[in-house]
Amino acid sequence: MKKRVNIMAGIVSLLAVGAALPLAADETSAQAYVNSYRGRTGIPLPVSVVTPAVDPSWAGEQAVVEFVVNASGEPTQVTVQSATSIDLGRSLRNAISEWRFKPLMANGVAVPVKVVLPVNVI
Repeated sequence: MKKRVNIMAGIVSLLAVGAALPLAADETSAQAYVNSYRGRTGIPLPVSVVTPAVDPSWAGEQAVVEFVVNASGEPTQVTVQSATSIDLGRSLRNAISEWRFKPLMANGVAVPVKVVLPVNVI
């Protein structure tokens, strides 16, 4: 049985700062997370997220993942900045690599933006 994951996403760059929002480990919650970004501007908007596979023993662990949302809306340069477990970091990196975004626009042109994603496993 997989535990829930609480992903508090702060999208951070020189151009944008996003609000913190939770994401639970089921498809409905993942869609709710995506929907919560509708209408926001100044940040890359998630359009599809993949919930990481989480081992129950990781409950209470934390990690910080950084990546760049490129002009095509794909996460690139996904790196785990900190994690209490190497396996947790790997699971997060693999899942986030499959996420897709509506890229940030500047003067009508899609631009890459750095994202910092703090994660708390619950």
